[in-house]
Amino acid sequence: MKKNLLAVSVIVILGAAWTGGAWYTGKQFQRRLPELVNDVNARLQSTFPQSGLRFAAENYRRGVFTSHVDVVLQSDGTTGDNKLLKPGEDVRFNEKVDHGPFPFAQLKKGVFIPSMASVHSVLAKTAKTQPLFDAAKANVPMVAETRVGYSGNTVSKITLAAMDFQDNQTVIRAIGGTFDVAADGDKLKVTGGIDSLVLGGLNQWQQREQLTLHDFSVDNDTHNGKQGYSIGDNTLKARTLVYNLDSKDILSIDSLSQVTHAKEDGDKLSVQVNYALDALHIQGQNFGAGKLNISLSNLDGKAIEAFSDNYHQQVAQIMQQTGAVDPQQQQAQITQAFLQQLPTALKGSPYLTIAPLSWKNTKGESTFTLTLNLNDPATQNPALTPDQQWARFVNKLDSKLTVPLDMATETTAQFARLQGYNEKDADQLAKQQVQGLAAMGQMFKLTTVADNTLTSSFHYADNQINLNGQKMSIQNFLGLFGVLGAPPAVPQP
Repeated sequence: MKKNLLAVSVIVILGAAWTGGAWYTGKQFQRRLPELVNDVNARLQSTFPQSGLRFAAENYRRGVFTSHVDVVLQSDGTTGDNKLLKPGEDVRFNEKVDHGPFPFAQLKKGVFIPSMASVHSVLAKTAKTQPLFDAAKANVPMVAETRVGYSGNTVSKITLAAMDFQDNQTVIRAIGGTFDVAADGDKLKVTGGIDSLVLGGLNQWQQREQLTLHDFSVDNDTHNGKQGYSIGDNTLKARTLVYNLDSKDILSIDSLSQVTHAKEDGDKLSVQVNYALDALHIQGQNFGAGKLNISLSNLDGKAIEAFSDNYHQQVAQIMQQTGAVDPQQQQAQITQAFLQQLPTALKGSPYLTIAPLSWKNTKGESTFTLTLNLNDPATQNPALTPDQQWARFVNKLDSKLTVPLDMATETTAQFARLQGYNEKDADQLAKQQVQGLAAMGQMFKLTTVADNTLTSSFHYADNQINLNGQKMSIQNFLGLFGVLGAPPAVPQP
């Protein structure tokens, strides 16, 4: 009897402790929720400043062991044709929150880590999301399971359902996918992917376009740096990407990838982006493989932020003021806004490096490399002439181009075949065009040809240019193109 009473007493005590702990952590989670929402909004604003979106928490109903809340993605009040949601529209998630310290949802999965809460998120059916529910048939389009730690860190698994939607204009088809997301303070890790995605619709000429993506994946490991920029590594990959027009494959890419690495050193930022693809097919012809490695370094973080803010503000004003104006006129105004704000971004004299841009086919590989050190215009004298304008912005420049003529001829012949030429005529036309361009480049002393390879090298520093071994001033170089009305350049020893 005493043993039974002791056992019951222990159970009651444990139950009371569990209930008290669950009630306390539920209250704590409710208090921390605004902070979590603010953190998400800060990330959204930092990554997509022009999205016009924000998150909000509504209808919190707290219980002892579980609570419920709606997390809403809504318009931030800004308008424009590029906004995903208009004022009054929203995308809503119904959240069931299991309170810690040992949420039932985590215990059922064998996770015994003390947590503030476990959150089960389900996309709600609204007017905006109804097409997704139609496409997912009997399934919920998106479900997420999130463990929230006492420090505010979160670990989530997001599951996307298979979708199949088609009407007279639109096609949306996806096998589905999963993403694992871990956020801890300013650190963010995202891994996962989608097996297959098809998006289709009618273009402005009423032609049916379709884009197909297979085995898309993302691997992100970043954190916010001291200046608020995302620092770290991000990799995007796709096994194949296919563009189809009126039921004909126009373009397909094999093994497409983008790898980004960002870091900071004091108040300076640097970013390196590497692009690569294993094969480019245009209307069934294999045009070869390519890669592009770009790096920007010595960037002034505050200057980049000022440039971005001012440029985006001007673009927003242009979009609102011009409305349905001629797109070409609108683009001209946007370009002018970019050029007007560009000097702000050059504070600190940044470097641009391309090492390399390359393209290869069965006949060889062409490469282009570039190193450009820009000046901070604010530290230079006002520019009155074209050569002074050049020197005001450019400190040093080195570039080199190498093109095997056989490789260029093969690429040109492939384009000719696409235009309807037979193989013999395409080869002959391509040979004539490449030889003509090579001769023109040599005539203007822009290129040289040796060992059946076209090359060009350019070096600039201290108001002096070295073009393929020939030294000349900026004035004489610009005179090659009639910019200054100067006579042809005379090589200097």
